Amino acid sequence: MPIQDIPLTLAAGGYAIPARLSLPGALPPHGAVLLVPGSLFADVNGDFPAWNVFPHVYAHLARQMAERGLAVYRFAKLGPGTGSEITDPEAAANIRTWAGRMTIARAALAALRSALAERGITVPRLVLAGHSEGAVVVSVMARDGVATDGVVLLAAPAVGILGVIREQVPAMRPPEDRESITVDIDRVIAAIRAGQPVPEELRDREGIGGLAMMPPEGLRYMRECDATDPAAAIADYAGPVLIVHGGRDPNLGMHHAEHLREARGSRPTMVTIFPELQHMMKVLPPGITGQDAFALEGDTDPRVADAVTAWVRGLPAT
Repeated sequence: MPIQDIPLTLAAGGYAIPARLSLPGALPPHGAVLLVPGSLFADVNGDFPAWNVFPHVYAHLARQMAERGLAVYRFAKLGPGTGSEITDPEAAANIRTWAGRMTIARAALAALRSALAERGITVPRLVLAGHSEGAVVVSVMARDGVATDGVVLLAAPAVGILGVIREQVPAMRPPEDRESITVDIDRVIAAIRAGQPVPEELRDREGIGGLAMMPPEGLRYMRECDATDPAAAIADYAGPVLIVHGGRDPNLGMHHAEHLREARGSRPTMVTIFPELQHMMKVLPPGITGQDAFALEGDTDPRVADAVTAWVRGLPAT
């Protein structure tokens, strides 16, 4: 039987947010997955219409996991082009924060449970899965006691967002500019973390001007997000964790997966590395770099869904 991909609306934080529930053709599912999106303005399918970028990553992952017997609930981010609409302006004004990401993800988890119950579906396991920045969200949720049978970290960072930017910016510059831009990006990051204006002379600096020109709301979000240590958050979760990372991820190098694994210590942790995959869990052809690598179209590699499904099915039934 074909899978079902059911359009839903998530009501949270003064917003109506597009969501979808993907169900396997044969019920009941082996488990359920809450799929939490990463940073930037991603729609429910994992596309970025505001930038004309369409990797379709969350739709691919949800379909592939449903084909393998999992129920998957996914939802859009807030922001332009994502289909999210304000229903309560006062509440909406207070949810566009880092803490608001956890509030919305918790609402999505409740919505997943309700959607399954309304259809008379019971699942033996329910896990939180986050991609990129979404991996930090699910780590915080699990650390803070949200009921889950496990956590999946897909292309997850091991440091705060400003630390990630500090790695990325010099790597994208010509070799002769890397030392200089590292000094400059450190000054910008220090100002953001201190809640101070970015130095005026750096506002037009090639490579970091976009960060320097972000509006106050965006800088506040980055400062709040950066204050969360992803490795410490997942280290404090006692349950089982699956880390899935691509060896050709230009956004987050392999050392992030390694650091997360080290942070877990003796807690139950599985690490699955796919050497050919980029940030959106797709095979990255030779010679494709930068924005082209991020925006790569085509399916996510089915081995990711295989790995997640096998790991979920191996968890104790509850």
